[in-house]
Amino acid sequence: MGFWNRLLASSGVDRIIDARAAGAPSPRRRRGSEEPEPLCCDPREAAQVLLLALDNAADLGFTPLREITVDDIDFNFYNGAAGFRLEHLSALLQLTEDDGTPLFERSFVFDPECVESNDTYAQLLWQITDAAGTRDRFVDVHCDLHFGPAFADNPVGELSYVLDGEKVNLDVAVEGDWADPEVVRQILEDATPEGHRWVSTGDYCVHVWVPAEYAEEVARIFAMEDTAAEARLAGRLHEERHAGR
Repeated sequence: MGFWNRLLASSGVDRIIDARAAGAPSPRRRRGSEEPEPLCCDPREAAQVLLLALDNAADLGFTPLREITVDDIDFNFYNGAAGFRLEHLSALLQLTEDDGTPLFERSFVFDPECVESNDTYAQLLWQITDAAGTRDRFVDVHCDLHFGPAFADNPVGELSYVLDGEKVNLDVAVEGDWADPEVVRQILEDATPEGHRWVSTGDYCVHVWVPAEYAEEVARIFAMEDTAAEARLAGRLHEERHAGR
């Protein structure tokens, strides 16, 4: 996790990453067979805020692959409709189906604690390129993190692929189950469709590829929502520390 803290320390959202690593809650994903939890706010207000959020997302080129309803949003996590409004774009873009499929095209939700096997980065590359819609530009993907008895002699992993006919070779830093942010960043950039730009939230959780004309506005909104997420997290930590006093 060390190099993730170094990467994010200047972004103002390192506390969000620290909280995730410590097991802080994330928005609840309701499965299709589950009953929704009681809302902490007026359902009519929640529906209105969601409608406005979807309209704002559509104005930036984000159209859901299916209808999104109040039941899809964990309003309790955001402390009600007003809190959801402050983080609406990143909240919407985190939504997935039960199988993990994003509800918006060209979006990807990333968990940095994802290193589990020698070919993790090859699997990650295919997940990212499928999300970006650019899988057909990549061939001859190879990854080896040298897990096993010889790891001490080969502590640096390797990832290679051919992108649009050009060979790419990357060294991979291995630090437990935390992904190398520089390698992940390179994959995300290389996966960018023509005419689009890659934009992410400050905590590296939500990644999108948007038409170039929307990129600056999406980045601005993400930065504002990062600040709101920090405030929400700080409030929750304050409540937990003072509970029972």
